Amino acid sequence: MLLKACPRCKRMIPHGLPYCAECAPIAEAERAAAQERKAEYRRKKYAQQYNRQRDPKYLTFYRSKPWKITSRAKLQAVKYRCQAKLPGCKGLAVEVHHIKPIQTAEGWELRLDWKNLEPVCTSCHNGRHTRF
Repeated sequence: MLLKACPRCKRMIPHGLPYCAECAPIAEAERAAAQERKAEYRRKKYAQQYNRQRDPKYLTFYRSKPWKITSRAKLQAVKYRCQAKLPGCKGLAVEVHHIKPIQTAEGWELRLDWKNLEPVCTSCHNGRHTRF
């Protein structure tokens, strides 16, 4: 039988195995953590690219205190239940959708209007904006 050294602890293991029995779970956990770090990096990078394409007027609005207070109050008012109920709905509302988009003149005037806001889950929000 051919043997080789475990890359972590240097014990002799059969050729063909990546790690010894003791090091395998540790190496798997490290690999999973590295994948999560890479995924988080990609998410942040994508968000930065997406935000660079957006009008600063809207970014400023979405970061404003009045919007944060209004959107959280709307979510709490419906007890975080998704109001859209589109196919694939998760049921837990985590975002607030503007029924009339704020990119229009009428929508901008209604940006904080309670009746123009719809609490939705991420899946339904993407569906409302056709972002699948």
